Amino acid sequence: MADENGKANEMSENALAAAAGRVLENLAELEPELVNAGIFDGDRRPVATSSENASWPGEAAALLEALEAGSADEDLDSAHVASTAGEVFVVSESGLSLVAVTGRYVLASLTSYDMRMALRDVARAGSGQTGGGTWTGIRKVTPEAENGEPDNA
Repeated sequence: MADENGKANEMSENALAAAAGRVLENLAELEPELVNAGIFDGDRRPVATSSENASWPGEAAALLEALEAGSADEDLDSAHVASTAGEVFVVSESGLSLVAVTGRYVLASLTSYDMRMALRDVARAGSGQTGGGTWTGIRKVTPEAENGEPDNA
């Protein structure tokens, strides 16, 4: 519930931006061939980006717009384009879209999966929900599990 100054919405947007920034950092660790990435809201405004190029968010938003236009009446779920120079992935979920540019010959299914889990983590953080850890836990083994003991977390 927001006060008359809209403080709750501001806090939610700050939480969303902070979560998106963390997720992009984690994605860069999981995807060594990641060149640029950005998370965009439903209006194609950047929530967080990893690119230092000032024009990259606009170019990524234009790509999202073109993909959405090409989807006709269907909601955009995902897209993957490969060229000789690299690959572009787009995943949309929970009103957010993640655009990632990678080097060539990455594992497409794993990259798409990591991106989808990243968006779920951002959406959960932005809505104030808490869950069973962050999405990076899916790909990493906890010390307890590594020792053969059950993870009670």
